[in-house]
Amino acid sequence: MSQTPITVTYSLYETDYPLWLEKQGNALKNRDVNALDWNNLLEEIEYFANEQIHAVNNLLKQIIIHRLKLDYSFDIYSRHHWQCEINAFIDNLEDKLTNSIRNKIDLEKPYKRARRTVLEKYNLDLPPDCPYSLEELITYLDVNN
Repeated sequence: MSQTPITVTYSLYETDYPLWLEKQGNALKNRDVNALDWNNLLEEIEYFANEQIHAVNNLLKQIIIHRLKLDYSFDIYSRHHWQCEINAFIDNLEDKLTNSIRNKIDLEKPYKRARRTVLEKYNLDLPPDCPYSLEELITYLDVNN
């Protein structure tokens, strides 16, 4: 008794992602709904949206880490460096912070992670909840004092 070989087929999405992107872009430009790979396209859009929020949360975490060190540490030698770092993170954040993403921000998640990171290195008495508003976190610091 002979067995029939199993044939596995792969989509363009799995075999040539750059070409798949190009074809999806062309289909969108031409409004060719029949040429769209709806399932994979939806997956990519959802992934991209989540990545944008993740990037914003990571930048907020970095800003919070440095703000906590500035506000709760007595280390005077690193203050200027931390202030400059905060401003650099704010520069990066401005490029990613859209109104849509701003509405999805929950500061508690990046705060908990930032707090944990700071407490791994410093023995400080940090508040259990985020003491900063989003506006405070995205305000540039004066590094000339």
